[in-house]
Amino acid sequence: MNPLASTALPARRRLRRLAGTTLATGSLLALAACGTPAGGDPGGKRLHELSGDPVFAALPDGATMIHAKPIPAHYRQPGFSGGGWDGPGMELAFKSSAPPADVYRFYAQRAQAGGWRATATGALGLTDRWAKTYPDGANATLVLALLTRAPTVSERLYTLSGGVAPVAR
Repeated sequence: MNPLASTALPARRRLRRLAGTTLATGSLLALAACGTPAGGDPGGKRLHELSGDPVFAALPDGATMIHAKPIPAHYRQPGFSGGGWDGPGMELAFKSSAPPADVYRFYAQRAQAGGWRATATGALGLTDRWAKTYPDGANATLVLALLTRAPTVSERLYTLSGGVAPVAR
């Protein structure tokens, strides 16, 4: 019996294990390198800028806040549709018993005072969409939506939603 034959088999196994481990590590490194591309909202700067915009700082008289929700930028993995970055956003949901025209006028005035420009009117014939360019060149949009349309309810539900373009790299 060859004394080297008994050590040769474990050496081959160790070599296969080493090769397997190296291959697995290389695969993980390759996946990490192909992960989420740069962009979005580094440091949350655009989210901070949008969520701190004066248009979100007040509610119409008598309105009740439901939530104020900052939405961080996120990356959509490509699949059946294109992948890429969705910029940060801000959503303000509230209820108001005021007539819809009063609520829309309130936000039209706040938007104009904050540097937003009207871009469209909705089904009520009132301005409900605005656009703005922040000092760093980021384009932003703002939409006011009436979610409760029944005239018989005492309080109507609204959302004021804003979004900023992601950083492109």
